Amino acid sequence: MRFLKPIFIFLFFCFLLFISVFPQVLRCSLVKYDNFNALQSGVYIATGTTLKQQDSLKKYIKIAKKRVEGFWGSQKGEATIIFCDNLEKYQQYCRTSEGAGCTIGTPVGSWIVLNKDGLNADVIAHEMSHDELMTRVGWWKTKTKIPTWFDEGVALMLDYRFVNAQDSVQRFKAYRDELFFFSKKSIPLDDLQTEKAFFGQGEFYTRLAYYTSASVVSRKIAYGGKKSIHYTIERVKQYSTRRFLLIPCDR
Repeated sequence: MRFLKPIFIFLFFCFLLFISVFPQVLRCSLVKYDNFNALQSGVYIATGTTLKQQDSLKKYIKIAKKRVEGFWGSQKGEATIIFCDNLEKYQQYCRTSEGAGCTIGTPVGSWIVLNKDGLNADVIAHEMSHDELMTRVGWWKTKTKIPTWFDEGVALMLDYRFVNAQDSVQRFKAYRDELFFFSKKSIPLDDLQTEKAFFGQGEFYTRLAYYTSASVVSRKIAYGGKKSIHYTIERVKQYSTRRFLLIPCDR
């Protein structure tokens, strides 16, 4: 019994430390007690959300889910969706004011946070793909084994903001053309392993990182089909390799 008090104090200290470093996780966990209303199961909207925005959100969620099912075969991710009606609230939940949406993943739950710019099927499908990959691979392996370029490249296969070609070969060609139009040289994948490296060097670099990642992933799908991506993910789930490898098409 004498050991319970120091253990409790230690755990409480760890909890406070975690909350101080990741306050958005606590906010997302307690969203139902903030100024948000439940739009439907697993979807919360800020109290200032208009009826038009509510209808649009429902419609775009359905479209995004169909894209997830089309690419992944089924939807296993169950991230709670949080729609913020202003930038200040979005920044509180997402830790940043940049972007139209973000995915927050933890071992105990995941959330997709959207702002007004995220009120479209592309952004929602993009964020759902991040949640789907994490759900299938596991939180820890996603953070330690999946490079950011792969995660973002796969998400762009469900996101038609840059390229809207549906055929896999045409999609690869379109991304390749966009990449070479934007820059004559792509970024080495070794330089796009982490979120900090991917997003931390300015808008131009991030856009080039997106095109680079999408070109690599779309090329793999064009030559090996979606099964080549799924096979890579299964290998990550089964084995703990030091270096991530995009499995060749003929494997």
